[in-house]
Amino acid sequence: MATDLFFLECVNPSCGFRFPLDLSVFEGNFCPRCSSSLRKVAPQIGQWQPKWNPPIGIRLFGVLDNIRSAHNVGSIFRTSEAAGISHLFLCGLTPSPVSNSALAKAALGAEDRVVWSANANAVHVVGQLKSEGFQIIALECTPQAQNLFSAHEAAMPPGKVALVVGNEPAGVDPGILALADRTLYIPMAGQKTSINVSVAFGVAMYGLLSAWSVFNAD
Repeated sequence: MATDLFFLECVNPSCGFRFPLDLSVFEGNFCPRCSSSLRKVAPQIGQWQPKWNPPIGIRLFGVLDNIRSAHNVGSIFRTSEAAGISHLFLCGLTPSPVSNSALAKAALGAEDRVVWSANANAVHVVGQLKSEGFQIIALECTPQAQNLFSAHEAAMPPGKVALVVGNEPAGVDPGILALADRTLYIPMAGQKTSINVSVAFGVAMYGLLSAWSVFNAD
């Protein structure tokens, strides 16, 4: 769908509200804060997104272990599509695109571009992947976990890799942690002990890809 995005600014000096608006959908005549007139400031800068292709020999899977929020799962679909993940396993309580319409709103079509399957038991899924030669990487804070950004490429060779993230309050299932080849954590400076699971999934996946130096240099 064609858009006509402009950044607009309120002419009222005591307001000065500035925001983007699609003028193909909205008229954009009056400020939504003070009802004064608006002026066009600048059009949207044309966006350019460089592409890359996952190198041959790297196969990435994601395992979502009882993720409750459909919005989080939808966001993970978007990250997975961008990162070149081949398959998402939606396990336990994790909603699927079929079962929850809110997921599709967050995924913005990525759910149609990433292969996925619904599974009752994440431990069984991880056990099967491990038997097929996948390296299992769990994202969790445990006494044995390694800092994601200190784990060297030599310790985590690229290949067939499954990244596991767990339930929002409970974390990754202990049965999966027992099967994991590596458990990684994301270091945090604040007082909170975790970040949103969809954000954590994205940080971890791109952290691994960066460690493996798979991005094409421009």
